[in-house]
Amino acid sequence: MSRTEDPTRTSDRWPLVRIRGLTKHFGLQRVLDGIDLDVAEGEVTALLGASGSGKSTLLRCINHLEKPDAGFVEVDGDIIGYRRSGAALHELSPRDIARQRTSIGMVFQQFNLFGHLSVVDNVIEGPVAAGVPKRDAVGTARELLARVGLDGRESSYPRQLSGGQQQRVAIARALALKPRLMLFDEPTSALDPELVGEVLAVIRDLAASGMTMIVVTHEIGFAREVADTAVFLDDGRIVESGPPSQAIDTPRNERAKAFLSAVL
Repeated sequence: MSRTEDPTRTSDRWPLVRIRGLTKHFGLQRVLDGIDLDVAEGEVTALLGASGSGKSTLLRCINHLEKPDAGFVEVDGDIIGYRRSGAALHELSPRDIARQRTSIGMVFQQFNLFGHLSVVDNVIEGPVAAGVPKRDAVGTARELLARVGLDGRESSYPRQLSGGQQQRVAIARALALKPRLMLFDEPTSALDPELVGEVLAVIRDLAASGMTMIVVTHEIGFAREVADTAVFLDDGRIVESGPPSQAIDTPRNERAKAFLSAVL
């Protein structure tokens, strides 16, 4: 099917991410209920909604940290976690899934840095494991650390950094494998309020550079400023989606209105 023939296309740009019918249960609880979503290359999608609405689970399904029960996630033409064989999908080996994940960077609520490794060693660990020569990986790591405002802290250890600095190291680490897509799972939720701005500034810079991103956030002003599309989830379903000027400022769905009235 050509790009112009795809009836699900929602942007003038071809979607880097296509999610169709994505469903996930934990026991008897349905956490995701038939999610359909496109994210165009170079665009930022903000996932909004109350705690427990399925936002983090959706991110974890995108990079196959959680295995969907139904539906699929396609990133840059690859079905994540599977290969096509005719009309059927067959699960990939852990090694092949790990290879797919190199195109998807993820930054978690907690920083998940290795405390026994220096900042630069945290950043180069992934590329070196993927076969990048250490000298090249260190050069790239230094560039990325400078980009996130941590030039000169390469030899520091996580315990010597503030929470905001640790999260910026985590962003540099995720960027080190040169992903096509970045996922952020409430990247400022574990930070003291005075440190939130420095992390959001880095994400703003990535957005301005054209990085494709999906960001789970409760920072509504930030979502309004940076996102191309705001998506509200409620009870595992998308209940509102559109440009922030519509989805945030003039939502039609009552659950989205209630959420916004509580947080704004």
